[in-house]
Amino acid sequence: MESNSEQPKKGSYHGKRGGRFPRGNNRYQGRYKSNQNYYQNQSYNPNYSQQNQTRYYNNQYSPYMQQQLLYRTEMYICSRYNYLIDINIKNESLPEKLNLNSKFYVIKSFSEEDVHKSIKYGVWSSSKNGNLTLSNAFQTSHDKGGEVYLFFSCNGSGRYDGVARMKTPCDLNKSFELWTQDGKWMGLFDVEWIFIKDVPFKEFKDIKITMKDGEIKPVSNSRDTQEIPFEQGKIMMERISKYQNSNTILEHFEFYDMRQDNYEKNIKSKNIIPILNQVQNQQGNQINNVINNQLNNTNTNNNEININNNKIESNQNNALDNQVNTNVNK
Repeated sequence: MESNSEQPKKGSYHGKRGGRFPRGNNRYQGRYKSNQNYYQNQSYNPNYSQQNQTRYYNNQYSPYMQQQLLYRTEMYICSRYNYLIDINIKNESLPEKLNLNSKFYVIKSFSEEDVHKSIKYGVWSSSKNGNLTLSNAFQTSHDKGGEVYLFFSCNGSGRYDGVARMKTPCDLNKSFELWTQDGKWMGLFDVEWIFIKDVPFKEFKDIKITMKDGEIKPVSNSRDTQEIPFEQGKIMMERISKYQNSNTILEHFEFYDMRQDNYEKNIKSKNIIPILNQVQNQQGNQINNVINNQLNNTNTNNNEININNNKIESNQNNALDNQVNTNVNK
């Protein structure tokens, strides 16, 4: 395969490989189609962002406006995720240091929003069988001093979004509440992202592996948790490391953060009503208990008063009878 390291692509960031946020034509068309009905909020106007995205993708913005949008993205990442700024540069020599006992797997995500959460919180979860596969691979590799590397790709995207390293085995008793399909993915393990850049499948079209069903196909045809042999995995790492000036999911972190914030506000507002009702019910029950206790105390006092009155009347009647009997005897 011809290397793309000789000439920087058009619109590169200072023409340097692995610059902070490589600039060029944006290829994020259709990125949000699978998430149109997710994180909906009446206070958030989805048409605004969708219209802006469409105009940006179709290059309807002037070159000056496009540069301003990219500058805004850079400032946002620098202010909130500064640890991600030079991540690709810091790890560009990693392919040369790979342990021979390391393993490689493909991760297929239903939504890029889940990849955003993985980068933001450093976690991931697969299907039940996928979690077991990855957890076993982690134990086997770590016993021999190796690592498990994950090539992330979203369904239908035609590219890899980056590479992450497993940091822990999967804990099947844990779960994560912010996946786009909440409640479906049980189990959780920690990851550390090594590369964050969009690399199209065409860069790996010559790499073929044996799939789970025994067929030999290009690696881009892999399904979730498909293992990649070491030699092919190392080649893929080298090409991702050297790939220049691709777009990244970081360009849309502000958008995904907004959607997450609005979603969490909605959940909080929905949850607070039952809480208020519960508090009101508890307060009402407490008031009723106080009233009932007071009524019971009042009834008890009344009973005691009646008993005392009866005793007084009885004593008075006895005294009168004794006096009458005394007079009669005289």
